[in-house]
Formats: sequence, C-alpha cells, structure tokens
Amino acid sequence: MIKSETYSVLADEALFRMFQNGQTGAFDELYRRYRDPLISVAERMVTSRQLAEDIVQEIFLSLFNRRLRIEIQVSLRAYLMKSMKFKILNEFRSSGVRNAYRKQVHTHRSMFPGQHCDYHCELKDLTSNIELSISMLPDKCRTAFLLSRNEELSYKDISGFMGISISTVEKHISKALRLLKSNLPVADFSIN
Repeated sequence: MIKSETYSVLADEALFRMFQNGQTGAFDELYRRYRDPLISVAERMVTSRQLAEDIVQEIFLSLFNRRLRIEIQVSLRAYLMKSMKFKILNEFRSSGVRNAYRKQVHTHRSMFPGQHCDYHCELKDLTSNIELSISMLPDKCRTAFLLSRNEELSYKDISGFMGISISTVEKHISKALRLLKSNLPVADFSIN
C-alpha cells in the first residue's frame, strides 16, 4: 500500500495508470490536484460557484466510471480541461433552451392571458422544431450560435472560448441563421 504523501510526488500520468489499476489513492491525489483549479476556471465561464462545482464533480465522476476505457492522448490536465469545456457547452445548450422557452411562455401569458392551452401546444411544437433544427447544425456552428443567442456572449468572447477567429465565429453564426431560416416556418416569428 502506498502512503498518500508518496502519491503527491508522482506525475499525473503515473497516477492515472495506478488509478486504472485499482489504486483509489491515486485518484484521490488527482482529485486534490485538479478540483480547485478546474472549479476556478469553470466559475469564470458559468458565473456560479455551485454550478462550477457540480460540473467539476461530474467530470471526476465520469473519469472514475470510465477509467478502464479511457486512453488519454494528451496530458491529464488538457484532458480534464477539454472535458470541462464540453460539460459547460452542454450546460449552455440545455439552459439556453430552457430559458428561451420560459421567456416565450411568460411573454405570451402576460399578453394573452386567456389563450394558454392553444398557445402552449403551438409553443411546444415550435420549440421542438427549433431544438431539432439547432441539433442538426454542425457542431462548431451550433456551439457558436448557442453561445451567442442563449448565453449572449460577444463574438470576441466566443472566439476566445472556442479558440477560433472572430471572423470564423461570424461565419458560423451566419450559417446557423441561414440554415435555421430555411428549416423553420416563418409565419409567426423571425430569427435574428
């Protein structure tokens, strides 16, 4: 059995291999090393300490559950950062759809208080069509669009977050709008 202070001097890759071989003390050390730095980075992106902690917890849970199937081709730090980026993007995507739906329901209820049932059915269909159309966008195009529309990030912020140029962000969002306009009926709303 290895003492916990011995784990602290080992490299990440050695710890990860030990963890894959069943030494949970190695996992504990990796958790101690990366939990706070990951939370710090996540908190700047999601602006909620609790959500940042939840995201990091999910990353480590996934790492633990998938330990025997994971083959890390980069540094463990880079792997964890990339995992966090994808978790945050998924959170943006999920929260954006929920927020857009809530805004539309609230707006309509205040404008047309007696028409809840019809509107609710139409809104559900429209929301479903929008979600389907967004899900069919290419990955980077969808990510740029959701960060712009749902998280209200500037093109510059999206560029930094995704690691692409501002002009590429513009092209992704233009493409997303063009594809959404062609896939959705335009009778009752417009996409801007």
